[in-house]
Amino acid sequence: MHRRYGLLLLLTAAVVLAVTYAGVRVFQPSGMPFSVNVVNSHTAVIVPVPTIPLPKAIEPGDRVDLAATPRSTRTAIGRQFDDILPVGRTYEFAIRHGRAIVTVPVTTVDASTSTSTGVGLWEWGTFCSVVLLGGIALLASWRGRDRAAAGLALWAIANVFGFAAGLAPLDGRLGLSAQLGSDALDLLARVGFYMMVESIAGTALTPRSRALWRASFLLLLGAGAVATLGGILVFIASGWAEFLLPQYGFVLTASYFVPVALLFANYRHADGAQRLRLRWMLWSSVVLVTSVFLYNTPLLGPFASDITTTLMLPIAMAGFLYAVLRYRVVDVSVVLNRALVYAATTSLVLGLFALLESLIERTTLGHDAGLLLELAVPLALGAALSTVHRRIEAIVERFFFRRQYRAEVALRRFAEECAFVTQPGNLFDLTVEQIARHAGAPRVALYERTPEAYVRIRQQGEPALPEQVTMDDLAFVGLRARNAEFDLDDTQSQLGRDGYAFPLMLRGTLLGALVVGQRPGEHYAADERELLFHVAHEVGAALFALRAQESETRALASEARSQASEARARTSEALLMETLRAVGSTART
Repeated sequence: MHRRYGLLLLLTAAVVLAVTYAGVRVFQPSGMPFSVNVVNSHTAVIVPVPTIPLPKAIEPGDRVDLAATPRSTRTAIGRQFDDILPVGRTYEFAIRHGRAIVTVPVTTVDASTSTSTGVGLWEWGTFCSVVLLGGIALLASWRGRDRAAAGLALWAIANVFGFAAGLAPLDGRLGLSAQLGSDALDLLARVGFYMMVESIAGTALTPRSRALWRASFLLLLGAGAVATLGGILVFIASGWAEFLLPQYGFVLTASYFVPVALLFANYRHADGAQRLRLRWMLWSSVVLVTSVFLYNTPLLGPFASDITTTLMLPIAMAGFLYAVLRYRVVDVSVVLNRALVYAATTSLVLGLFALLESLIERTTLGHDAGLLLELAVPLALGAALSTVHRRIEAIVERFFFRRQYRAEVALRRFAEECAFVTQPGNLFDLTVEQIARHAGAPRVALYERTPEAYVRIRQQGEPALPEQVTMDDLAFVGLRARNAEFDLDDTQSQLGRDGYAFPLMLRGTLLGALVVGQRPGEHYAADERELLFHVAHEVGAALFALRAQESETRALASEARSQASEARARTSEALLMETLRAVGSTART
């Protein structure tokens, strides 16, 4: 096995285990029977949690003296924000009653028995976020092909492992290590996020602007690292909780603002096609940063901010996944195709049919229903769900594949009509124009075979390809050998390493090639390449017919000229004979 695939398998196993562990742990929250909100550098306030009773010696609003509280309790308070303390552990809290400080023992409880709406939303929202992050991590790791995909993979993987470490039910030194590891992975994820956005910007950044963006990001990331890692260490060591105050949440979030601002600047200067691809990534980033900001700075209150954050995170993750699959913002060699989506909708409808049939059978029909009724119910359900299935497919076609469907129809129509073009020059112009327009290709070129080489006869887009390519160039050798699409990235060719070449083949003869450049940041899907191959074949057939017609016209013209020459020769010979006879007659006279 290749070393790369071995590492990917190990990474996949680790990601799956982390997602599974975090997905299970998120439904098993445990911690203090109240929330602890830091109000100043040495004081925190007790806030009750819905549906969980407070200990008898503690009242809502009681103030905790953080400096007088034992270090083990301060470590638990540092982990309390995610409800991941071991159940049944007792911690001593220094509660300030007037000028006196009373030590109150508090035992952690199982919070999964809570039936509040907030807890349920938090659990399911976090679970969806972890699962979506795992999907992004595996997709970018296995199918990513550029630096932006590597940054996306780093961001998703670090977040998955950070979730798993943060949800581990540990306390003491192990708990502190898990907390610091989770925070460090969160900072590493931001590095991956910035790397992805900077790679998407690409050549739009000058060296000077790139250096300024990087310096800004690293400065804010360093400030966040000091506030996050240093703040928790100082708090546990001395009880000084300055960096845990809500106003420092902006510092913890600020390093995310730089890549979002860079993405917005790139969006403003992008063309129409690139803007469409960046729009989903930009809005998903805005949702992500807003949720992180509300988590670090609970402006809406502790519970409302938690719920809002929990609802926004899955939306942001789904937006990133959609942007990658649908618009291929980063270079991944997988696409969201019709077959996959339609198979999913068919499975959904079949599952719904089975569920409804089972429910009706259990609740309505019973064991005494007649045979006719038992047959009529599935038929009626099938007819109703068939209509639902068609509606779902229509919605899917309109939402996901409308532009792709229109482009496919236009190219297939051109493939049918190109045989009726009367001039080769017009055929070349229409071919490059139609493919560039409907396939979204940044560069389209046509090559035609001559006795010495393949000559470029048309090109639209930059950079310019060679005007002549040798007969035995590896790309044309591959086209002659296989009569199939040729990925230019697979070999060294004068045509470069960007895009695909499609043969203009007819009757075993390669008449030329259609060269299509790769779209920025994405690959052509298999059905798109199949359609381009079909168009190239039809253009080749039309070109063969036009060249044959030209040859026939030239042959007929040559034959006409030959016949005219012969007629003129016969006329001249007849005139000569008449002249000779006239001369002979005159001489005899």
